[in-house]
Amino acid sequence: MKKFGLIGGKLGHSYSPLIHSKFGDYTFELCETKPEDLENMLHDESYGGFNVTIPYKKVAMEMCDELSDTAKAVGCVNTVIRDEEGRLHGYNTDYFGFKYMLEKNKIEVKGMKCLVLGSGGASLTARAVLKDLNAAEILIISRSGEHNYENISQHFDAEIIVNTTPVGMYPNNGKSPVNLDDFKNCCGVVDVIYNPNRTKLVLDAIEKSIPATGGLEMLVAQGKQASELFQHKEIEDEEIDSAIDEVRSETMNMILIGMPGAGKTLIGGEIANRMGRKFVDIDDMIVEHEGMSIPEIFDQKGEAYFRKVETEMLEKACVQTGLVIATGGGVVKKKVNYNILKQNGIVIWIKRDLDKLETDGRPLSKSMPLAQMYEERKDAYSYWSDFYINNNEERE
Repeated sequence: MKKFGLIGGKLGHSYSPLIHSKFGDYTFELCETKPEDLENMLHDESYGGFNVTIPYKKVAMEMCDELSDTAKAVGCVNTVIRDEEGRLHGYNTDYFGFKYMLEKNKIEVKGMKCLVLGSGGASLTARAVLKDLNAAEILIISRSGEHNYENISQHFDAEIIVNTTPVGMYPNNGKSPVNLDDFKNCCGVVDVIYNPNRTKLVLDAIEKSIPATGGLEMLVAQGKQASELFQHKEIEDEEIDSAIDEVRSETMNMILIGMPGAGKTLIGGEIANRMGRKFVDIDDMIVEHEGMSIPEIFDQKGEAYFRKVETEMLEKACVQTGLVIATGGGVVKKKVNYNILKQNGIVIWIKRDLDKLETDGRPLSKSMPLAQMYEERKDAYSYWSDFYINNNEERE
């Protein structure tokens, strides 16, 4: 079987090789391509086909010899197959992926006023699906179109918001194209970005109990349909959910929180060794960055300065994927750290009885009673965490 690939501009963040490995035994490569090289790349005889991403979904369509009905209806392609005669067949597998994502997350668009942020290839796909699902109104918000960010206030009554722009995408995490506080009627948020797993837009929606999803389901579902075209065989839809779970388990960070001295560094190192992952200790990052110990930072610069640097180190670590990260005990004291951890993280609370906590070299553990510190933090530990580990048993 010939190899396949992903054509795009910058592809360092892509999960596509990992996703395609879940659906078939074929080589799938990342093919960063300059605009002037696109046509030659599509006709490269060593490849049997491609997924196509930003910024080539529209221009690649013009280079195809034949188009599927869906591609014609949408107005762009994201999958191209090269046949034995060298002819290019264009498909839009994003349509299936976007629709699957809406259905899986139970985001109902029928009869709704929908805002689609962005006007590129992904926007075209979103519009086509929303139309076919009988959305009442579909408005495109772009930087220079009739409906733009200068007059978006006219549409604060929108019920569904779909982001197809790269705002908030790795490595520029933590940004959102709109402020959800303005959209009082919003009852569904979709962001086609998949890295980070949860963008700020998605996290803001979750905080407001608005149904929301990032783009991983779409990416995996379209990858399944593209893989069917690559391999000329059907793949059961049930394999999509399995692939989503596997991709998340391999890319999400494991982030440990808990009281100072609870054993986060020890357990984090053990988890990293067992999973074959890189281990990162935020306190070690702070010490390296400042060139002094944590007690010295507290003594010379104060806790407020320490928390500022702690947040900066969290941002550096948590934009990455597939790590095991041990945080400091006071990470939950700053609300801004919540989104930083949650964007790509599964958060685990390491629980340990107060009388078993180590206090050496821990400034705050000595400056206030541990019971008082625990009372101040326990609700945050509970709310921030997805799971907990009881670290009260004797370790061998």
